[in-house]
Amino acid sequence: MGWNDGATKELNDYLESLKQAGSLATEAITQQIDLEAEKVRAALTKTAPRGKTGGLVASLTKAQVAGRREWYGYSLTFKGSHPDGTPYQKIANILNFGTSHIKGTRFISKAIRQLRGMDDRINARFEEKTQSKGE
Repeated sequence: MGWNDGATKELNDYLESLKQAGSLATEAITQQIDLEAEKVRAALTKTAPRGKTGGLVASLTKAQVAGRREWYGYSLTFKGSHPDGTPYQKIANILNFGTSHIKGTRFISKAIRQLRGMDDRINARFEEKTQSKGE
Protein backbone atom coordinates (compact mmCIF):
# COMPACT_ATOMS: atom_id res chain seq x y z
CA MET A 1 0.00 0.00 0.00
CA GLY A 2 1.01 3.57 -0.57
CA TRP A 3 1.79 6.34 1.84
CA ASN A 4 -1.92 6.90 2.61
CA ASP A 5 -3.27 3.43 3.33
CA GLY A 6 -6.80 4.67 4.05
CA ALA A 7 -7.18 6.45 0.71
CA THR A 8 -5.68 3.53 -1.24
CA LYS A 9 -8.05 1.05 0.40
CA GLU A 10 -11.03 3.32 -0.18
CA LEU A 11 -10.14 3.74 -3.87
CA ASN A 12 -9.63 -0.02 -4.25
CA ASP A 13 -13.01 -0.72 -2.62
CA TYR A 14 -14.67 1.80 -4.93
CA LEU A 15 -13.12 0.21 -8.04
CA GLU A 16 -14.25 -3.25 -6.89
CA SER A 17 -17.80 -1.96 -6.37
CA LEU A 18 -17.80 -0.58 -9.92
CA LYS A 19 -16.75 -3.97 -11.28
CA GLN A 20 -19.55 -5.66 -9.32
CA ALA A 21 -22.11 -3.06 -10.50
CA GLY A 22 -21.13 -3.71 -14.11
CA SER A 23 -21.69 -7.44 -13.82
CA LEU A 24 -25.00 -6.88 -12.00
CA ALA A 25 -26.11 -4.50 -14.75
CA THR A 26 -25.23 -7.00 -17.47
CA GLU A 27 -27.08 -9.74 -15.61
CA ALA A 28 -30.16 -7.55 -15.12
CA ILE A 29 -30.23 -6.52 -18.78
CA THR A 30 -29.87 -10.04 -20.16
CA GLN A 31 -32.49 -11.47 -17.78
CA GLN A 32 -35.01 -8.77 -18.68
CA ILE A 33 -34.37 -9.10 -22.42
CA ASP A 34 -34.95 -12.86 -22.12
CA LEU A 35 -38.30 -12.22 -20.41
CA GLU A 36 -39.34 -9.51 -22.86
CA ALA A 37 -38.49 -11.62 -25.93
CA GLU A 38 -40.50 -14.53 -24.56
CA LYS A 39 -43.43 -12.21 -23.81
CA VAL A 40 -43.45 -10.92 -27.39
CA ARG A 41 -43.13 -14.47 -28.78
CA ALA A 42 -46.09 -15.60 -26.66
CA ALA A 43 -48.17 -12.62 -27.81
CA LEU A 44 -47.37 -13.33 -31.47
CA THR A 45 -48.25 -17.00 -31.02
CA LYS A 46 -51.54 -16.09 -29.36
CA THR A 47 -52.64 -13.34 -31.76
CA ALA A 48 -51.26 -14.41 -35.16
CA PRO A 49 -54.03 -15.25 -37.63
CA ARG A 50 -54.49 -19.02 -37.80
CA GLY A 51 -55.81 -19.44 -41.33
CA LYS A 52 -56.76 -22.87 -42.60
CA THR A 53 -53.47 -24.62 -41.88
CA GLY A 54 -52.00 -22.76 -38.91
CA GLY A 55 -48.75 -22.63 -40.85
CA LEU A 56 -48.06 -18.99 -40.00
CA VAL A 57 -48.12 -19.62 -36.25
CA ALA A 58 -46.08 -22.80 -36.62
CA SER A 59 -43.42 -20.93 -38.60
CA LEU A 60 -42.67 -18.42 -35.80
CA THR A 61 -39.10 -18.81 -34.56
CA LYS A 62 -37.20 -17.14 -31.75
CA ALA A 63 -33.42 -17.25 -32.08
CA GLN A 64 -30.73 -15.51 -30.10
CA VAL A 65 -28.77 -13.16 -32.32
CA ALA A 66 -25.15 -14.29 -32.55
CA GLY A 67 -22.18 -12.81 -34.29
CA ARG A 68 -22.78 -9.22 -33.20
CA ARG A 69 -20.08 -8.24 -30.79
CA GLU A 70 -21.20 -6.79 -27.47
CA TRP A 71 -24.87 -7.00 -28.46
CA TYR A 72 -27.54 -9.16 -26.88
CA GLY A 73 -30.98 -9.85 -28.26
CA TYR A 74 -33.34 -12.12 -30.12
CA SER A 75 -34.75 -12.37 -33.60
CA LEU A 76 -38.42 -13.28 -33.92
CA THR A 77 -39.28 -14.20 -37.48
CA PHE A 78 -41.72 -16.27 -39.46
CA LYS A 79 -39.48 -18.80 -41.26
CA GLY A 80 -40.30 -20.85 -44.30
CA SER A 81 -42.93 -20.59 -46.98
CA HIS A 82 -46.59 -21.36 -47.44
CA PRO A 83 -47.27 -24.35 -49.73
CA ASP A 84 -47.99 -21.89 -52.56
CA GLY A 85 -44.42 -20.54 -52.22
CA THR A 86 -45.17 -17.24 -50.46
CA PRO A 87 -42.75 -16.60 -47.57
CA TYR A 88 -44.48 -16.66 -44.18
CA GLN A 89 -42.76 -13.39 -43.18
CA LYS A 90 -44.36 -11.68 -46.19
CA ILE A 91 -47.76 -13.12 -45.25
CA ALA A 92 -47.28 -11.91 -41.66
CA ASN A 93 -46.38 -8.40 -42.84
CA ILE A 94 -49.40 -8.25 -45.14
CA LEU A 95 -51.73 -9.46 -42.38
CA ASN A 96 -50.18 -6.99 -39.95
CA PHE A 97 -50.26 -3.86 -42.12
CA GLY A 98 -52.92 -4.81 -44.66
CA THR A 99 -53.22 -3.92 -48.33
CA SER A 100 -55.71 -1.97 -50.37
CA HIS A 101 -57.92 -5.09 -50.28
CA ILE A 102 -57.18 -6.46 -46.79
CA LYS A 103 -57.48 -4.59 -43.50
CA GLY A 104 -54.41 -5.07 -41.31
CA THR A 105 -54.80 -6.72 -37.92
CA ARG A 106 -51.68 -5.09 -36.40
CA PHE A 107 -50.89 -8.27 -34.47
CA ILE A 108 -47.12 -7.76 -34.85
CA SER A 109 -47.31 -4.06 -34.00
CA LYS A 110 -49.34 -4.79 -30.84
CA ALA A 111 -46.88 -7.47 -29.70
CA ILE A 112 -43.91 -5.15 -30.24
CA ARG A 113 -45.69 -2.37 -28.35
CA GLN A 114 -45.33 -4.49 -25.22
CA LEU A 115 -41.64 -3.56 -25.25
CA ARG A 116 -42.45 0.04 -24.33
CA GLY A 117 -41.06 0.86 -20.92
CA MET A 118 -38.49 -1.93 -21.06
CA ASP A 119 -35.77 0.48 -19.91
CA ASP A 120 -37.72 1.11 -16.71
CA ARG A 121 -38.19 -2.63 -16.14
CA ILE A 122 -34.46 -3.22 -16.67
CA ASN A 123 -33.67 -0.41 -14.23
CA ALA A 124 -36.06 -1.88 -11.64
CA ARG A 125 -34.42 -5.30 -12.03
CA PHE A 126 -30.96 -3.72 -11.59
CA GLU A 127 -32.12 -1.84 -8.49
CA GLU A 128 -33.53 -5.07 -7.10
CA LYS A 129 -30.21 -6.84 -7.68
CA THR A 130 -28.15 -4.07 -6.09
CA GLN A 131 -30.48 -3.94 -3.08
CA SER A 132 -30.23 -7.68 -2.51
CA LYS A 133 -26.42 -7.63 -2.86
CA GLY A 134 -26.15 -4.74 -0.42
CA GLU A 135 -28.07 -6.51 2.37
